[in-house]
Formats: sequence, structure tokens, C-alpha cells
Amino acid sequence: MTTSQAELFRTPRAFAFAISIVVALLPLAAQGQSATPSTTSSPAALQPDVQPSLRFEVASIRQRESDRDEPSNRQILPGGRFVATATTVRTLIRIAFGLDDNLISGAPGWTDSETFDINATTANHVEVSSPQQFQQLILSLLEDRFQFKYHREEKEAPVYWLELDKPGKLGPGLKPSTPDSQPNMSTNSNNLRAAMKASKMSMNDVAAALRRQAGRPVEDHTGLKGNFDFQIEWAPEETDSTYASLFTVLKEQLGLKLQPARGTSEILIIDQVTRPSGN
Repeated sequence: MTTSQAELFRTPRAFAFAISIVVALLPLAAQGQSATPSTTSSPAALQPDVQPSLRFEVASIRQRESDRDEPSNRQILPGGRFVATATTVRTLIRIAFGLDDNLISGAPGWTDSETFDINATTANHVEVSSPQQFQQLILSLLEDRFQFKYHREEKEAPVYWLELDKPGKLGPGLKPSTPDSQPNMSTNSNNLRAAMKASKMSMNDVAAALRRQAGRPVEDHTGLKGNFDFQIEWAPEETDSTYASLFTVLKEQLGLKLQPARGTSEILIIDQVTRPSGN
């Protein structure tokens, strides 16, 4: 079974909560609201912006022989260390900006096919204390060692509005969070089943997490305030699973629906990226 968190990077337990939140919610920072379905505006790509800025002081990057069956791992370790194995440059770009592939344009083919091992340490071994700092570090690594340059452009694109299926009525599986509920969002899937478990999450958070599952940006238009808990399972697209579709599960269990709409998406355009400079 694979998880959406694991697709980007894996971390020790001490940092696991922050990492699970950033993977699930990074698209939220990219999403905006609009007045009508025909003029929806979202998302703006996340620009890592952390004060004070962290950078890697030492970074060893070595290309390795490509092996599609080889596991790809990324870890944050104590002492400001970042260790990655069998990792593509496209993966690093996705992490740095919190974007899906369909919002990234101009990457040469080798950024998908060639993999690298990376061992890097922050200046003075400063610990990485937030997901935003981690993004900033990855962006600085791309700029320093891969000569990465980019700009942004907006284009019209389909989006979904997350709405209540019936005004004022929650589904049986959507429960207001209790005071002792702890924030958590996790998603995992295999060939037959996908699952999402959320606790103490706002509807904005839920919309952001659904973006990857729905295949396009999702905006919260439920009007629901506060935080909620739920757990759902559904059939991934193009499978013979006996589970219901995501759209059916959202409607029947949570009382929510994904309403197609049009909007604008900010695309990350890659102007330059080269194979890494020598160690």
C-alpha cells in the first residue's frame, strides 16, 4: 500500500506529523475563492517564503542507475540532514512548490527518468522545524545545484467546488470534531481501494486534500465552519474494485458533492534546469 505522504518523502516519527500535514494541505495555500462558477480563481502556486531562510551548507548529489522497481525515499534526520535515494528532479520540484504534475510545465524528460541520491546538511546543522522551511531548503537546493529557474503563468482550467449535497444537512459519516480531537489527515491507496481519514480538519483542509484524489483543484463552498472528523473508502479510478466511487462516497457518507466549475490555475513554467553540478 502506498500513501500520498510517502510519495513525496518519508520522515522520522518526530517530524511525521508536520510532513503529513504539509503533503495533505500544501494545495490549500494555492487555492483562492471566487464569486461564481464561471469565474472561479485558483490556485496560485505556493512560493516557499520562510524567515529566516535556511540553506544547505553541504550537499552531495550523485546520479544513480535508473531502476523503476527501486524504492524512492526522502527523510529529514536530526542535525538538519536531508537524505534522499532514487529521487527524480521532478519530485523535488513538486515538493518545493506543493504542485501536481499538471501544474508544472517545461521540465525536460530527464527530470522524470534520471534518479539521484542526495545527502545534505543545513548550515550550522540547524534543525528543520516546519514544512515551509523544508520547502525552502528544497528550492534552494534546486537553484544552487540544478541551476533551476522558473516563472508563473495563469491559464483557464477546470476545478471542482466542494458543496453540501443538501443545504444544511451533513452526511452520517461527517462529524463535528470533539475538543480532544487531534489534527490529522492521511490518505493511502492500492489498486483496489483508496482511503482518507481526517480529524479536526476544516472544510478548507478537506478541499485541499481532495485535490489530488479528484484530479483537479477543489475549492470549499460548503459554508461549514469549524472542524470535522471522518473516514471514507472508495474505488480508485479505472479499477474493478467493489468499492463505490469517490463522488458517490462523498455524497452518501459525508453529504458533500464535487460540482464542476471553471477557473484559472497558476502554472509553474520551468525556464531552466540542468543536471547537478559536481560535488
